Parts: sequence; C-alpha cells; structure tokens
Amino acid sequence: PPANSSMNATTVATTVDAGVSALTNEPPVEVAPTPTPPPAPEPVRITAGERRATPTPSPRVAIAAPRNNATIREDRVEVRLNIQNWRVVTNADDHRHIHLVLDNEPYRRIDDPRQPVVLEHLSPGTHVLRAFPGWETHETVKESGAYAMVVFHVGRAAENFGFNPRAPMLTYSRPKGAVNGAEPERILLDFYLANVPASEMGAQGFRVRPTIDGRAMEDLTAWVPYYIENLPDGPHTIGLQLIGRDGAPVAGPFNTCLLYTSPSPRDRTRSRMP
Repeated sequence: PPANSSMNATTVATTVDAGVSALTNEPPVEVAPTPTPPPAPEPVRITAGERRATPTPSPRVAIAAPRNNATIREDRVEVRLNIQNWRVVTNADDHRHIHLVLDNEPYRRIDDPRQPVVLEHLSPGTHVLRAFPGWETHETVKESGAYAMVVFHVGRAAENFGFNPRAPMLTYSRPKGAVNGAEPERILLDFYLANVPASEMGAQGFRVRPTIDGRAMEDLTAWVPYYIENLPDGPHTIGLQLIGRDGAPVAGPFNTCLLYTSPSPRDRTRSRMP
C-alpha cells in the first residue's frame, strides 16, 4: 500500500518573534505617546504688601531750586534738592535714593542729592516737579513730610493748566523700564499720594484703579506697596488712576497715568534696578 504521506512529510519548526509582524517580517510602527499639554499660565494678579515703617527721625525733602512759581527763560533748569535724614552718600552699601518726577514722566533716580540735577529740552509752559525718598527696593517712603513739589514755567505759564497743588494727587512710581532683577516674577507696583489722608482710603473712599494692558484690575484701597504677579515676559502698559469718594476719577493732570514696563524673568544677572 502507498506510504502515508503524512508520515513522510518533513516537520519544520517555526519560531515566531513577538516583535516582528508575521505577515511582513518587519518591526511594528511605534506610536508616539500623546504629549502632555503645558499647564495653563497663572492669571496675572495684584497682591498687597506690607508698608515699610518710616525710620526715625523721618526723612525730609525740599526742592531748593527752582523756586515755586518761577519762570525759566530757557528750556533747561537746574534742580537742587535739600534732603535730611536719609541716605548716607559716602556709604557705598546704602542704596536708598530719591525719586525725582517731572510732570507724568518716569522718575529719575538721584543717588547723590547734594549734586544739582539738570533737566533739559523742556517744552514751553507749566511744569510740576515732585521729589520723595525711595528705599533700596524702590518702595516709596509713605510719609507726608517726605515729599516736595514745585510748579515752574518755561517761557510763560500754560493756559488752562487746571492744576491745584492742594487737591488730591497721584504720582506714579513703579514699575518702570526693564524689570530684570532678583525677583521679576513679583514686580513692585508703587505710587505716592499727596493730599489724601490715609484714613480716607478704602473701598468707599479714595482708591487707586490699576490697569494692565488695558484690563482693569481690582481697586487698590490702601496706601501700601503692591506686587504684580505672573506677568509674562515682554512689554506691558501699566496704568494708575486716582478715584474719589464719589467713584469718579479725581480731576487733575497727573491723576491718570500710563507707563511702560518690560519684565524679563529669565535674566537674573542684575540685582539693582534704576
């Protein structure tokens, strides 16, 4: 009888690699894992800080020149300050200074108030000059005696200037310019208030309304330093507006101001800001 073909068949052992396709004999295509989206950025916010105690004796600030209501015949003026009970100029480790503000411009930092400060290229008309002390952190000394103001005119007084030196007045201080110091994620927001008693600050009294890039933030109801947190890198517009007890903006040429700042949190090479 014919041999059983099943008995004569050659037995072949096949080894299957679990990592190779049995049909194509090629490795399977690896599917990349779905990347985890980055966390949403924290919202920009403003938080209140602690008001720094005024040293004893209290600093005193006066503007010796120009005289109040003086008329200047040229477009430059030499400012002379008289500062008492503040920075020891000969001490290189003492970084306290004076903030000198012309109109609504960013302040000029004055490290040695014994030296005159020359302001040039002044526009014709009326100008207001203010000075107050700043700590090494740039926080203003929030004391009524630590402040001076003079009004002067270049050529002649401006018509319809609408400035009352005895009325409530806001002076913007910080932030300004590039912010790239040791703690740029927490940026100082600070201002000086004149003719506004601290007892009259509050949610139903005088307060300061901040804006960041045009967006209104919660009103600031106390005269303390504030801090902007989570502000992204790059240029921003910071605004402050003094609000009265009636909820309306307080009239005056300086009670609404806009300044520009540019925080760079990744640059930590500088610890002092101008």
